[in-house]
Amino acid sequence: MVGRRFQLARELTQELDWLRGCSVPRIAWVARTIADAGWTTADVQGWLHFRRGNITQVRRGSGMLAALLAGAENVLDTPEKRAIVVEDWRAAQEAARRYRIQQVRARTKRFEGGWQAPSSRAVQRKVETAIAQVSETPGGGHEPDQSQAPDDLAAPFEMSTQEHDDLRATAQGQLMQGETDLITGTINVMGHQAAERIYGSDLVRRAQQLAGAVRSSRVALDHR
Repeated sequence: MVGRRFQLARELTQELDWLRGCSVPRIAWVARTIADAGWTTADVQGWLHFRRGNITQVRRGSGMLAALLAGAENVLDTPEKRAIVVEDWRAAQEAARRYRIQQVRARTKRFEGGWQAPSSRAVQRKVETAIAQVSETPGGGHEPDQSQAPDDLAAPFEMSTQEHDDLRATAQGQLMQGETDLITGTINVMGHQAAERIYGSDLVRRAQQLAGAVRSSRVALDHR
């Protein structure tokens, strides 16, 4: 009987957050009556849910448990009664889990719904073609006279205003998802000034800041 009391107390201190750190012998003494009646940890959790609901902040765990368990063995005096409250507790746990999933999905939908990528790949094909053309030039598009680079790179990006706007929207949407490949790839191949002509200085600056933060995090992890 004493062993069963300590076993239940140990399980309760592991399963209930607000009992962690409490003395197992103390909890065994508090729960001695229900332990002698054959209660399980699930029975206790079902009763606590029926008695009070979710418990978040507790100053003295053993005292709270003693107050909540007072007379419990007389109310739920059969395994069938305890099974009912356990089923209700588990149903509440499942409902809370589904609610959290719905909240996460709703936040993700709101986050991703702020922008739309172009419906066609016309803009992206123009970028890929331009990068390919620049890559084939001597020095990968980086001419010794940097003052001439913007004029030299203007020709591949003769696109309409709508296409230009779509391209910037695509780059902005990728930044919202933490991706910088489109902008940083343009910088690496065509140069910083050309990237600013295409995406604007603000998007270029944000992409470089994000890429720098990612690199810093990786360096920190590598050192660890």
